[in-house]
Amino acid sequence: MQLLKPRVYADAAAATPLSPRARRQLVRLLSIYGNAGALHREALAAKRELESARERVADALSAHMDEIIFTSGGTEGNNMALGGSISALVGEFGPVHAITLAIEHPSVLEPLRAMALEGHIELTELSVEEDGRLSLEALKDAIRPNTALISIQLINSEIGTIQDIREVMKLVRHEKRSRTSRAAELPIYVHTDASQAPLWLPLNVEKLGVDLITLDGQKIMGPKGVGALYVRRGTVLQPVVFGGGQEKGLRSGTENVPLIGSFAVAFEDAQKGVEARAARIADVRDFLMREIAQNIPNATFHGVMGEWRAANNCSLSIPGLLGDMAVLALDAEGVAASTRSACGSDTEAPSHVIMALGRGAQTAREAVRLTLLPSATMRDASLIAHALKKVVQRYARVIE
Repeated sequence: MQLLKPRVYADAAAATPLSPRARRQLVRLLSIYGNAGALHREALAAKRELESARERVADALSAHMDEIIFTSGGTEGNNMALGGSISALVGEFGPVHAITLAIEHPSVLEPLRAMALEGHIELTELSVEEDGRLSLEALKDAIRPNTALISIQLINSEIGTIQDIREVMKLVRHEKRSRTSRAAELPIYVHTDASQAPLWLPLNVEKLGVDLITLDGQKIMGPKGVGALYVRRGTVLQPVVFGGGQEKGLRSGTENVPLIGSFAVAFEDAQKGVEARAARIADVRDFLMREIAQNIPNATFHGVMGEWRAANNCSLSIPGLLGDMAVLALDAEGVAASTRSACGSDTEAPSHVIMALGRGAQTAREAVRLTLLPSATMRDASLIAHALKKVVQRYARVIE
């Protein structure tokens, strides 16, 4: 009888398994079937669970309960944050200016580009340094008198680069204070897509200082199809989903209490011991990168190194080995990996993130993303490195 190869899951940036506690919470709440908007006993039971989940998320963020809006995940959260804020701003001030980065997730870039085509905004997509970091000087130069929205991902989903959002906020506050006359009335809302961050960075809304934060359940050992949007008090949004007026009128539709409750537990757990978890997995990641560099000397790593890289991220390209081929071959060797954000995997175009680093289309097509789970071990890293070496020897023929 042939023994099955051990499998290592290294695609945590795309989706994670349910944690045991999130799974237990989901199962428990499946019996809660009332509509939280009604008045009878079953409805009130659902309402209690819904607000308990909201309180959990708010406490973990050091936010207020009324600042938490539940969504169907990161894509909806980003669209709600951007579309809702732009609609409110344009309604009061007319067309405004927005800034984002060229390496943002498609659920940020595409809605902003659509609004620019419709004439609602002028859009600046800032380039980044070769390690994926934003230049604060470039951001300062990009801000105009009519800039009203800045959207910058906290952790890039492909290359793991962490942006210094606190320094961004210091700059934005300084630029806002320097405005005069009519421009002084125009806010500068700052949004960050933090979908990749909860397992690896502490998220305190007062320390971050941003107005809008997107969260996603499937990235944090929670369920798919659920997430949250933090909306700082005083930030004005227009709804993008209309109907019954749930979630403060911003997100109509009956709330999915079991998914929301499970997400809240997962987010709460993600923020507990986050710094110790990140330090441990960063050691595993660094070992993995050293093993790859030793076994495959011409591998090129993407993104910043050190403390400004997500603890679980290893992004690389290997000359002569297309990323799609590498992923399929790694799967056969027992390693689950990816080439880019799962939201862009259906297109044959090279990764826009790697392209934005100035690496070229061929290098972008050769990109492979390895993202570790919180449970990853040194043995897992060894298995991944060994499997990748075998794949390179078999398909790229670049190792003697």
